[in-house]
Amino acid sequence: MPILVAKLPHRRYQTIGGLGLLSQADIAQADRLDEFLAQRLDELRKTLMASGHMPKQKGKGSLTAYWELGRAIRDVAETEAFPNMAELPLLWQNVKMHLDDVLLYKDRGPRREHLWYCFRLAGYPQELARRMKWGEWVTMFDSPGINQEARFDDWFQRRLQSLIGDCDRAHIRLFAPCINAMLGNIDLPALSDAELHRCYSAGWELANRWRSQIGQGAPGALPAKEIRTAVEAKIARLDDVMGGELTPQEFAQIVAGD
Repeated sequence: MPILVAKLPHRRYQTIGGLGLLSQADIAQADRLDEFLAQRLDELRKTLMASGHMPKQKGKGSLTAYWELGRAIRDVAETEAFPNMAELPLLWQNVKMHLDDVLLYKDRGPRREHLWYCFRLAGYPQELARRMKWGEWVTMFDSPGINQEARFDDWFQRRLQSLIGDCDRAHIRLFAPCINAMLGNIDLPALSDAELHRCYSAGWELANRWRSQIGQGAPGALPAKEIRTAVEAKIARLDDVMGGELTPQEFAQIVAGD
C-alpha cells in the first residue's frame, strides 16, 4: 500500500517496489493511515507529558519514553490499516512528520533506525524491557546478527523471562560481539528457527563463560578483536551447534576454555 512520506512542498506517496500511478482509492487509504497515526502520536504526546517522561532533549529519552513510542507505532502497524510490514521503512517517514523532535535520535543510517529499535523494544512486555537499559538494547540491536532478524526477539524474550534479576550490562557487551563474530558471514534467512536459536544460545553461553572468567580476575573486558579471533578459530564447530550435535555450553567451552 502507499504511504504518505512528505507533505511539503506537496503531498508525496511511496510504496515499496511499486510502479505506476496511484489510484484515488490508494491515496485515500494512505491519508486515513496518516490521520490514524497523527491521532495515536498525539495521544502518546499527552501521555508522556502527563507522566513526566517526555524527553527534554533529542537523544536523551528514557527507556519508558522509547517503549511507549514503539507501542504507539505498533498500535498503528498491527492493524488492518497497515497490511504490509515490509513497508515499515516508509512508515518511519510518515511517523517523523508528526513526532516531536525530542523523541527522535540523530540519523545513524537506515539499518540503525531509531524508530525501528523503539518498535522492536515495544514487542517485549514493558516489565521485561526494563530489565536492560536503553543503551544495552541499542548495543544489541546494532549487532549484524540481530539488527534485521526479528526471530531474535522471540528467542531473547524467552531468555529474559528465564533470568533472575536484571540483565548484566557487561554480559550484553560481551554477547553482542560474540554474535557478530559467529553470524556476521552467515545467510541468516537460510537458517531454520531452531538453527538460529541454537546459535543465539551458544553466543549467550560463550558470553557467560567469558563474563565468569573476567569476574574471577581476568584482566578487564575482552576487546571485540580478541573475541572475533577466538570465535573464528573454532567457527567450523558452529555447524555442529546448528545441527544439534554440540550443545551451546559445549561450544562455549571449546571457544573460551575453562
